[in-house]
Amino acid sequence: MIAADSDPHDCTVLFADIAGSTPLYARIGDAAAFLLIENCLKTVRREIEGQGGRVIKNTGDGMLAVFANPNVASEAVIRIHNAVTELPDATSHKLAVRLAFHSGPVIQNADDVFGETVNVAARLLELASPGRAITSAEAIRQLRPEWRALAHPVQSRTLRGVSRLTELFELHCESTGDLTVVQSINLDEVDAVELRLDLGERSVILNAQKPSVRLGRDPLADLRITDTRASRNHASIELRGDKFVLVDRSSNGTFVAIEGEKEFVLSHEEIVLRKRGSLALGRSCSETAQLINYVCL
Repeated sequence: MIAADSDPHDCTVLFADIAGSTPLYARIGDAAAFLLIENCLKTVRREIEGQGGRVIKNTGDGMLAVFANPNVASEAVIRIHNAVTELPDATSHKLAVRLAFHSGPVIQNADDVFGETVNVAARLLELASPGRAITSAEAIRQLRPEWRALAHPVQSRTLRGVSRLTELFELHCESTGDLTVVQSINLDEVDAVELRLDLGERSVILNAQKPSVRLGRDPLADLRITDTRASRNHASIELRGDKFVLVDRSSNGTFVAIEGEKEFVLSHEEIVLRKRGSLALGRSCSETAQLINYVCL
């Protein structure tokens, strides 16, 4: 059991988040989406507590928990992914969970945990893809040999709000019957993943060497939009694992038209960009003179 007081204690902090939960409400309705997500959260909690973890609190459509060490956290990660994969699919919308964990000292009380370890774990979650888990070198060093052999490095990053470069590792969890297989991303494939953005004659390529871009009216934005309906720091696109994620932070929303699909608008939400399509800041793609076209290469 994890101690609960105001003194620093070493532990492993885990964040879990249900991927794609926000658009689910619009797709199947509030009541149906709530029941589906609530069932998924109960499943995540059961697996965490089954490995001796303590759930600190829900975080929107996710969860914050602590474990005594990263070995039990790793076991929980595998069990969570497997359990969520096996949940009944009554809506033709399979849920997936993104997970991240980091080890280090935290300040705990009966209701919450605080400190840099918690902040780093939260930033790691931003990089995790559905069905996968991101962890840190600090956690890896404490793993038993059988777990350490299954953790594979991905490109080190400077995390938001963390000044130092963070060494990252990933678990790719798949379930086949009663057999759990833990695999890594193929790093050659990740290095080859690219996204090209075109705005008039200006083009930007996102890849492992340039993993993020900022969009908006800010003169320092990678792609600057002068339309007054665009916010200064309107949106960003980030490489997470092998996916490019569009994150809206604007007042008027980011309009997205994926090839062959109906246009929709993001409002303080995020989505994985697929295939090719168009983006518009603050107004419909059909109404803007500053259309951003993208293609996944």
